[in-house]
Amino acid sequence: MSTVQSVKLGEAKLTEGFWANRVKDYMHVIRSMEKSLLNEGNAARLLNFGIAAGVIEGTFAINDWSDGDCYKFLEGCSNQYAVTKDPEILEIINRYIPWIEDSQESDGYINTQITLTSKERWKNPNAHELYNLGHLFTAACVHYEATEDSRLLEVAKRAADYLCKVFIPLNKELGDFCFNPSQIMGLVELYRLTDERRYLELADIFVTMRGTKLGNGDQNQNRVPLREETKPVGHAVTASYLYAGAADVYAHTKEEALLTALERIWNDMISKRIYITGGVCPYYEGVSERGDRIQEAFGDEYNLPNRISYNETCANIAAAMWAHRMLHITNKPVYGDWMENILFNAGISGGSLDMTRYFYANPLSHRAKEHLTPTFRQYAHAPNERFVTFGCWCCPPQLWRTMTGLPRWIYSLSENGVRINLFAGCDLDSQLPSGEPVKVSMSTSYPWDEEVKIRMDAAPAEGMELQIRIPAWCPNATLNGRTVESGHHSIPVRAGDELTIILPMQATLYQANPMVEQANGMLAVKRGPVVYCLEGCDIASDDVTIDELALPTDAVFTEATMEDMLYGIIGLHTELIYRPKGNALYHPLLKDSEQRVAVRMIPYFTWANRKESDMSVWLPRA
Repeated sequence: MSTVQSVKLGEAKLTEGFWANRVKDYMHVIRSMEKSLLNEGNAARLLNFGIAAGVIEGTFAINDWSDGDCYKFLEGCSNQYAVTKDPEILEIINRYIPWIEDSQESDGYINTQITLTSKERWKNPNAHELYNLGHLFTAACVHYEATEDSRLLEVAKRAADYLCKVFIPLNKELGDFCFNPSQIMGLVELYRLTDERRYLELADIFVTMRGTKLGNGDQNQNRVPLREETKPVGHAVTASYLYAGAADVYAHTKEEALLTALERIWNDMISKRIYITGGVCPYYEGVSERGDRIQEAFGDEYNLPNRISYNETCANIAAAMWAHRMLHITNKPVYGDWMENILFNAGISGGSLDMTRYFYANPLSHRAKEHLTPTFRQYAHAPNERFVTFGCWCCPPQLWRTMTGLPRWIYSLSENGVRINLFAGCDLDSQLPSGEPVKVSMSTSYPWDEEVKIRMDAAPAEGMELQIRIPAWCPNATLNGRTVESGHHSIPVRAGDELTIILPMQATLYQANPMVEQANGMLAVKRGPVVYCLEGCDIASDDVTIDELALPTDAVFTEATMEDMLYGIIGLHTELIYRPKGNALYHPLLKDSEQRVAVRMIPYFTWANRKESDMSVWLPRA
């Protein structure tokens, strides 16, 4: 397939099923988030812009990255406005654009954590100046595409022009000022929208800066130049943003050294450093393999703990963003497979089903009566219940902008046709680079239902190419009754054609590489792309705990819709073996009982939506 590009904002619209359900009550979510962003005690605050604009009295609070998280909220709102044209959304967006405009300094610089405090520009890489600006650039592009209102875009362009003066040519003294580099993706978005070549040049400079100044070492991906790196290192959000941004740069420069490095880093990650759920950062505090102190980070190879795993929501989504971009520039289905795996599991487990309460961290195990006690910050992240406001509020708007922006993940365009990257109830109304109209209708309840129906409502008279990715988990799919293997399939189609894809899915047991000691001798359950877990409240016997159960290799699973949760989610009923446990640290073997205990397993992303309970993804093998 030829070069692939994203569809324009608003050309693809969710209609039914899994992802449409998550944004159906979008005004409820928007109002909840706006309330949090106007809460004086929350970590992300739209109030800071009001203070900088002089319309609200107060002082800056709380986090240096607050501005960026507010921009992400506005980006998510703009995504949703593009498909609904709901004036209530526009009213909320328009409330805050004047505050942002009036927060900008005369030379184009804008960062309330600097403007409203005694901090100086470009003195501390951890001040998140570029992170905030990057999210401004992306939000401004999305807002302009959705509304054709140029106010936020003009703020972004002035800020980008200012950055060009500071960082072009490459300024080695500022070589470590790339912490949390959302500005690379944002600059490429600005370049695509404005055709201003300097923005692409600057994005490339920010990639090249890695390794020019040691600042923070592996934590900031600064010990080794990106083009020489062999593995993902350090802060997992900043790393994934860097790799995603570099993929965006490659899409335009076609520099082979950049692509080679990205594929090398990716292959190391998926073979040694990623959870079955798609989580990518096991460490809250640690030391890199090269000896640098790291936080919220990728770990050592095969070191994937469960109960103390960090797996920040932002990092998991950032890894999916990287996968999406790699899928575009390589057309290799493995990137689509992992993108899907992350999105259905660790990518969304951070948000409650109604998207009003959140987790920052996403462990694979939890014990309700044995909370981890924070010691030297090591376990400060461990979640016990979902929050509304929080001391670091970056994950809620990350989830929001991802879910509202998902239509642009589902479809892509090429010179020859359309590619379907994800199966979802979603319609496309676009045009090919040739200018010819193309319309696709896709209906499905995937991943709960195995059937996907696709109808070509408009296509070029001579036909076009429709490319479909059959996921790796499904080796026995059919397309219009014909068996098709996993991977990409290109199908010639014309207007009026209809396709039916069947993706047979059943509960399947998975085991880990024995080098993953924390999961050795354990089993996990997946149904299609969805990883399942067991919560204590779904054990039929009140006298049995989750740590007294083992999963037999011959377990039989019965599927049933979960009436106590939203959206027709499928639960898996089975029986586990009762395995008595002792209380001593070590004790003589207690043999398995013949007793079987009925349980219901639930999708991992739905855990912690009821009362606090024990939870495990991996269960002992019996």
